Amino acid sequence: MRNTQEMMDLILNIAKEDARIRAVYLSGSRVDPDATQDKYSDFDIVYIVNEIQSFTKDDHWLDQFGDRLIMQKSVDWYSHQYDYNSNEDFIYLMQFLDGNRIDLTLVDIENVKRRINDKEPRIILLDKDGIDGLHNIEVKDYYYIQKPSKEEFRDCCNEFWWLNTNIAKGLCREELMYVKFFMEHYQMDMFLKMLNWKIGIEYDFSVSTGKCYKYFKRYLSDSDMDRFTNLFPNGEYKEIWDKLLKICEFFHELAITVSTHFNFEYSKEEAENVIEYLKRMQMMA
Repeated sequence: MRNTQEMMDLILNIAKEDARIRAVYLSGSRVDPDATQDKYSDFDIVYIVNEIQSFTKDDHWLDQFGDRLIMQKSVDWYSHQYDYNSNEDFIYLMQFLDGNRIDLTLVDIENVKRRINDKEPRIILLDKDGIDGLHNIEVKDYYYIQKPSKEEFRDCCNEFWWLNTNIAKGLCREELMYVKFFMEHYQMDMFLKMLNWKIGIEYDFSVSTGKCYKYFKRYLSDSDMDRFTNLFPNGEYKEIWDKLLKICEFFHELAITVSTHFNFEYSKEEAENVIEYLKRMQMMA
């Protein structure tokens, strides 16, 4: 596996030798000192280029980065096809056979102002032309947990409790995939928001739990982490019912903590009524 220095040298040398590539910068986890830095970290790279169409019309130029296991062009999808006659940004997600990964974004020089105005942290690696306004942006509080507004908190609670009616119906009908989809996608999204806000409160909203909350283990107590990891059921309906009630109880406690801290309105009665409704539905199933 090529090491970090070898990869960075490769990325920069390709840019230096190609006259169409005018600037390069690094973004993502590798510019964040609080992010996990290891051999699995992606290289999030932006090439600012002239004549973007000369790149996007033929993928062979990518071969110089190494042998690829698989590649995805995330901006060219069946539901949102890329216009190859345009000069819009293009993204290559490349996983290499040796374990390295590069997420490479091409930005046409004509659109560079969008990137200059972007507040995402970055480190400039190469700027052949001294592009006006293109400079390093420090991480600071960019990735920190954000405080909820009272409206966001209200809607998070409403969505979480409302979804339980769909989940209960699916459990009574033994519609496994319907239940799992609602629990693992919609309901869990609301639960993770609330748990994230609790962490924010405990750390004065000066930490990041990372993409997809991957750093929860850093900030949750051992007991809360154990409680969280035990929320996920197997495929047996009895266990799904049990885990559903545990999720509801945990969310209820979190919502009380968050609402108390911010002095938001929260209907304990509504939450407790939904929990009792679930218990009745479980008895009927």
